[in-house]
Amino acid sequence: IRRLRVGVISVEGKVYAVGGHDGNEHLGSMEMFDCLTIKWMMKASVNTKRRGIALASLGGPIYAIGRLDDNTCVNDVERYDIEFDQWSTVAPVNTPRGGVGSVALVNHVYAVGGKDGVASLSSVERRDPHLDKWIEVKEMGQRRAGNGVSELHGCLHVVGGFDDNSPLSSVERYDPRSNKWDYVAALTTPGGGVGIATVMGKIFAVGGHNGNAYLNTVDAFDPVLNRWELVGSVSHCRAGADVGRGSNNVADCM
Repeated sequence: IRRLRVGVISVEGKVYAVGGHDGNEHLGSMEMFDCLTIKWMMKASVNTKRRGIALASLGGPIYAIGRLDDNTCVNDVERYDIEFDQWSTVAPVNTPRGGVGSVALVNHVYAVGGKDGVASLSSVERRDPHLDKWIEVKEMGQRRAGNGVSELHGCLHVVGGFDDNSPLSSVERYDPRSNKWDYVAALTTPGGGVGIATVMGKIFAVGGHNGNAYLNTVDAFDPVLNRWELVGSVSHCRAGADVGRGSNNVADCM
C-alpha cells in the first residue's frame, strides 16, 4: 500500500508500517515486513486512521503517538500488543502533536516536537509506564516538526525537521540523566521529513525535503568524530517517510 507520513518501527527483526496517507485518504492499516522471509503481511489496523504519527517500543508493545487529520492535530495514543495482534487506547499526550517524533529511551517513551495545528513545537514529554500518564521534560532549543528521532549511547537525538515551513539542519541531543539538551554537528543539508535509524553505532538520515526539492541522500552521523557524512542514496527521492532497522540493514518505507 502506498503510504505518505507513515509510522515505521522495527521490533524483534520485524518492520511495522502503520497508517499514513495513500494520496486519497488517511489509512488505519498496518503491514509487517519479515526480514527473514522478505515478505510483507497485513496485521491489525489501528482504531483511528492516522498520518503524521510516531511509533516507539520498549521491546514489547508498540505505541502510536499523535496524528494529523485534514484540519487539526490530535493527541491520542494507541498501543499495539504484538502477541495478540490487537490495538488499544491508552493515555493521550498532553499536547496535540502531528508530525511528532518518538523514541524509547531508558524505560520511557518520548514524544518530541511536532505541530499543534498552529505552530511547530519545542516541547517534549515522556510516558510514565507505571502511572500511564505523560510528563513534560526539558524542551528543545529549537521548535521542530517532521523531525527524526533516534537513540544513541543512552541519549535521544533529534534530527532536522521544520520550524513551521523552514527546513532545519540542526541536531539536538538529550541526556535523560541531566534533563539537558545540547547541539551536536548539523546535517550537511537542511531537511524535514527525514527518516532516521541507529545502526551499528551510527545514526543514518534518509531522504527529506530541503525546502525546494525532495532528497534521496543517505547521511551517517559518527558520534566519535561529531560529523555527518554522505554515505549513499536511495532509489527514489522522498520525505515524510520513516526508517526501520532489520538486522544490521536499514529498510526504508514510504
